[in-house]
Amino acid sequence: MNCQAPLHSETLRYALDSRRSVSFFLLPLLLLLFCWPRAAFAYEPPARILFGGDLAYPPLEWMDDNQVMGFNVDLAREVARVGGSKAEHQLGNWPETIRALEEGHLDVVPMYFSLERSRHFIFTHSYIYISHSIYALPGTARVSSIDDLTNKTVVVEEESFAHQQFRSFASKANATIKPQLELTTSTLAAVEAVMQGKADYAVLANLAADNLIRQHEWKLVRMGPPFWSRGYAFAVNKNKPELAEWLQDSLSTTIANGNYQNLYQKWQRELDPVEPDDGWLHFFSTGFALSLAVLVFGGGWYWSLKRTVKERTRELRDALQQREVAEQELRRAINFDSQTGLAKLPHFIDQLDDYFHSHQRPIIQEKEILILKLVDLDVIVRTFGFARAEMIVNAFAMHLLKMDDTLAAYLGRGVFALFVNKCNAPDLIDHLSNDMAESDPGLNSQFVGGSAYWPEHGRSAGKLMRHAETALAMSELRRRRWLAYEAAMEPSRVDLDIISIFIDGNVQGIFPVFQPQLDLRTGKITSAEILVRWQHPRLGLVPPNVFIPLLENSGLIEQVTAQMIDEAVRVAVLLRKRDLPCCVSVNVAAYDLIESNLAEIISQALVRYQGIASDIKLELTETSVASDPQRVKKVLTQLSELGIYASVDDFGTGYSSLSYLSLFPIRELKIDRSFVGDMIGNPRNHSIVRSTILMARELGLITIAEGVEDDQTLQLLKKDGCDIAQGYVVARPMPEAEFIEFMRAHAAQVFDISQFMKG
Repeated sequence: MNCQAPLHSETLRYALDSRRSVSFFLLPLLLLLFCWPRAAFAYEPPARILFGGDLAYPPLEWMDDNQVMGFNVDLAREVARVGGSKAEHQLGNWPETIRALEEGHLDVVPMYFSLERSRHFIFTHSYIYISHSIYALPGTARVSSIDDLTNKTVVVEEESFAHQQFRSFASKANATIKPQLELTTSTLAAVEAVMQGKADYAVLANLAADNLIRQHEWKLVRMGPPFWSRGYAFAVNKNKPELAEWLQDSLSTTIANGNYQNLYQKWQRELDPVEPDDGWLHFFSTGFALSLAVLVFGGGWYWSLKRTVKERTRELRDALQQREVAEQELRRAINFDSQTGLAKLPHFIDQLDDYFHSHQRPIIQEKEILILKLVDLDVIVRTFGFARAEMIVNAFAMHLLKMDDTLAAYLGRGVFALFVNKCNAPDLIDHLSNDMAESDPGLNSQFVGGSAYWPEHGRSAGKLMRHAETALAMSELRRRRWLAYEAAMEPSRVDLDIISIFIDGNVQGIFPVFQPQLDLRTGKITSAEILVRWQHPRLGLVPPNVFIPLLENSGLIEQVTAQMIDEAVRVAVLLRKRDLPCCVSVNVAAYDLIESNLAEIISQALVRYQGIASDIKLELTETSVASDPQRVKKVLTQLSELGIYASVDDFGTGYSSLSYLSLFPIRELKIDRSFVGDMIGNPRNHSIVRSTILMARELGLITIAEGVEDDQTLQLLKKDGCDIAQGYVVARPMPEAEFIEFMRAHAAQVFDISQFMKG
């Protein structure tokens, strides 16, 4: 495939795929590389860009009183304006327009993307999706798909996408679709050919065909459901790659700045026409006319009655046929999603249960339910709007419809379900992703999936769907691309009890412990971290690594966070009043930052105990910050204005550590214990720790090393310039009374590091 993607796309994709293997302290070099201004490579477009198009192709492009009009025309003008140029248009019949683009007489022509065309032209990303339909005069023998057009006279526009498809069918040795093709130079001429009886059927892009039929009030009808839904994009002469790249950049900017959405809304009535369905009214009116005719002529002469009965029988047969077609279309609307053409969930479940019922024994072929989710759909909606997201969903659905021996359903919000023979799911996901990228480079997206196997994981559709959904949820939680269901993924009875207790609000036995932090410069304790513990009357001592993740994932962590903030402020105020000032840090989860009113919770605690801002600080995990950076920035900025600052906990274990330092008001970096714990015996980890300390010093940040277990590590950290140490070598986490006594005993003396050796 010769379709060209924007400049640097392969380099960028390689960098993104490789990010997990790059040590975090090398990221500034990558950021510098990819943020280098592109002005050095800027392309200066010509003052005027010549766009081509079809002379009669409303609502996309047409001529009216020698004026060029249409959605494509307005979009081309806006894209050219954004890129610093001006669009001119030259419309003509379609075959000549295609030749003019190939020969370089035209710069750009909007058209359907296809693999065949990508060998001759360079395409931008698609900006709208359009389907095809079969058209015929009322009373023509009904067909439901292109498979029924064999030996029928069919008219298509020459060099159109439909013409290419029929050519492709005919070139195959075992071709089964063999209509008698008639070619015209425009969609308008194709519609007129059917109206004049020169062809039985027309296969046309339904957006333009429907518009022309409405304008001229022609009595043509669609046959069967739409098909061949494809992306419409700008095609550029193959010898003008710089122009193609400029056009893609300008189109992306037009979409991102909202101007595309404004144009789409302007043309929405023509692009998304809503036509009333009068099939049922026609049926009932026909039935009424039949009844009236029988009453009027029932007493007539025999020969008249016989002739009338024959005529009315034919009408009744036609009416019954129309009713059958209407019922089929109604059933399809109930069972299939109108946007994608895939089954809806209830119909999908029914199909699966029917299969399981008829294949109980013997089981020859194991089956698999695979649920796939477009992981970046929300980002696409926020960045490019719903229209772009629908393009991607529709394109992926088209690939699923092409799969053999597969049932597929669309569950909404970018989630799909597949029923296939048990297979290597990661390979299948790769295959679908590659097909998406090849059919339209602009529709490349990432998927995450989960599978359940029949009959291994269940014998009913409902149970298997639930297990596949569980596997999908675990894939997202563990940041894996795909997982198969395992019984261990199910929540334990204890997990359910914990969640139930917090939902009821009857939580007993939550209490804090405090772990001091040693200032390596002064040898004194001036800060500590508050940690939560839970001694439940019935469950006993529940470890934090058991209940904290459960509460975070279920949105119940706010109760614990609020209690720890309250305890931290209360103890910090108590110590300050005893001339033992100690800033207490509290761990904050993603939910606390995004969903709760964290600033209000802290402010109320400070007022309640007469605290000051320096009594408390927050510790943020990298995952909590990465969940919604803009919302987190707003909350942290609000808190910093109150004098409350934050530190990044577990620094270096995530993927975006360096970006936090410029985006958020951060005062401290807390180096993760995975680097500190074995830095003596692991030179690589020691280098990471030392590099982090040096970087923090250059940025004016305080460094805290957690997980310090021995005196040798403590001394090495002090030598490297680390500011604060926390770990068992200083003190274990201790209850409030013991912590206050610890602070009192060491308040007035220089800290002797050696006395805090373990054991």
